[in-house]
Amino acid sequence: MTHNSTTSETLKKYRNALLGGVASLVLIGAAGVANAQQGPSGAEVPKQLGAQATSELEDTPVILSAPAPDARRLYITDPAHFATTTRTFTVDGNDGKVLGMIDGGFLTNPFAATDGSYFGQASTVYSRVARGKRDDYIEVYDPKSHEVIADIDIPESRFLVGTYPWMTTVTPDNKSLLFYQFTPSPQVGLVDIENKKFVSMIDVPDCYHIFPSANDAFFAHCRDGSMAKVKYGKDGKAEISQSKPFHGEEEYLINTPAYSMKAGQLVWPTYDGKIFPVDLSSGEAKFGTPFDVFTEEERKDNWRVGGWQPVAYHRDSGEVYLLGDQRAKWTHKYPSRFVFVHDVKTGKRLRKIDLGHDIDSIAVSQDKNPALYALSTGEKKLYILDSQSGKEVSSTDELGHGPQVMIAHDN
Repeated sequence: MTHNSTTSETLKKYRNALLGGVASLVLIGAAGVANAQQGPSGAEVPKQLGAQATSELEDTPVILSAPAPDARRLYITDPAHFATTTRTFTVDGNDGKVLGMIDGGFLTNPFAATDGSYFGQASTVYSRVARGKRDDYIEVYDPKSHEVIADIDIPESRFLVGTYPWMTTVTPDNKSLLFYQFTPSPQVGLVDIENKKFVSMIDVPDCYHIFPSANDAFFAHCRDGSMAKVKYGKDGKAEISQSKPFHGEEEYLINTPAYSMKAGQLVWPTYDGKIFPVDLSSGEAKFGTPFDVFTEEERKDNWRVGGWQPVAYHRDSGEVYLLGDQRAKWTHKYPSRFVFVHDVKTGKRLRKIDLGHDIDSIAVSQDKNPALYALSTGEKKLYILDSQSGKEVSSTDELGHGPQVMIAHDN
């Protein structure tokens, strides 16, 4: 292509203005470029550039902005089978479209504001990739542009065993973040997201997971089967009280329960499919009547829970979704093909859904007619289904190396 120097300079100025804009730029169609009065970053496009502008600017890469989060915004984290770098994908849960992606370090723990104002991750990197000086930090992202809006250093001590959703979480007002530390002693870190700074470490008993019940209080599960309530201040000092045990020593709870912070409802299955409902909405732990997901006949046929994130809870309907399949004992981390749906109050089975695929993690949207999200780590694929009929609505693949964890908005 040949063109005069005046045209080249004009195109160059427009392209520089275009690429110098913010990350949330929007592509213009070919017909729009030749006739547009303004480009995405406010740069004027002269009409006389015509076909030449159309041709050259069609090949100019720009960064798109995701829409504002709704009840079907989904974040999918790929720990990449314990790789030193990981990814989190932003997905539109309506149609499965991937809206964006962020990179993270080793075993990142994702989190998201319940009002959709941000999402982020607790991350860890090493100065020599897989060794060297350790650096732990919190990254907070804008949910539309995916630009970093806060980068906060924290002590090099956060929990690094697996990507468990309730080891890092925001507080109900979305102003703070809590993260778990396993060694040298159990502690929970407090981060001020609003003012972008680490605050303090809070000493806790030998109890695990973090379930916020107020802006200054959370519950954790203890080894004796009780729940510890931790009421804390910014100075790191805490008042701790413990409930009575709510399950027996031989009733092993899975590591990834479902918790709706907005409802204050915790749903915790055992390896064998017994559900323990816990109501934390009053600021005290109130234990509901546990129920078995599998019938006596099903248990004899070796039906058991399986998956990395095998349970989901729909806040308004009180429906509990549990992944299960026929399997050998102690294979509770293996994927499952079926979802069992029960009423949390009565324990009554409402339906059983054949997913048609080996699924590792599930989640549900919190709207009136919820979508059921089914994630296959092996296929690296997300399936979106109607939560009533089980009919597949959409799917998306190529979600990294081994996607495992989903955060569906609790809004």
